[in-house]
Amino acid sequence: LEVFESMPDTTFIWKYEEKGATLTAHLKNVYLSTWVPQNALLGDSRLTVFVTHGGLGSVTELAHMGRAAILIPIFGDQTRNALMFSKHGGGIVLIKDDLKHPMKLKDALHSMFKDASYSLNAKRLSDMLLNQPISPNSFWCNTQNSQPGQFGRLPNLDPYGRHLSYIEYFLIDIVLVFASVLAIICFVVVRIFRKCFSRSTKSKKD
Repeated sequence: LEVFESMPDTTFIWKYEEKGATLTAHLKNVYLSTWVPQNALLGDSRLTVFVTHGGLGSVTELAHMGRAAILIPIFGDQTRNALMFSKHGGGIVLIKDDLKHPMKLKDALHSMFKDASYSLNAKRLSDMLLNQPISPNSFWCNTQNSQPGQFGRLPNLDPYGRHLSYIEYFLIDIVLVFASVLAIICFVVVRIFRKCFSRSTKSKKD
């Protein structure tokens, strides 16, 4: 909030989970929303910088849209994704502890605003992806059409999920096991409460 307040000429769109939150009510340059159409936002020419945790989906969309970003990985593969994107020169990577120091985020934003190389590198990466010699769709179709003729049936290209039964696919057996365990626990708890209540009632009568 300190960063947002110190940059009144910059508009911030913040995806915030709490509906009706008022923590930025005093800031005219901040818009909170529980849901933001990410593709539409990345496709808007007015967007200068995108801040993300570095999830694979977000990084993939950034690369294809050609948008510069500040990446703050939290866990899992996000650090790898963030470093991979920044290696192409289109982003700055911060660690989550940097959020305790508002000036680090502010400095990163100012670097993005002043240095056009981030946007140019991100756009270059997008152009490279969109102008591959063979598109992913063409590669997949060619593989599917040519390799079976040369090597015969290829089980490794047949998705395993296609052979799962309805119960296996929707994990109904696992859900039933958990539901049964939960039902047993609830039954035992109810019986214990009933016994305790009946004993207390008897002791009062005596």
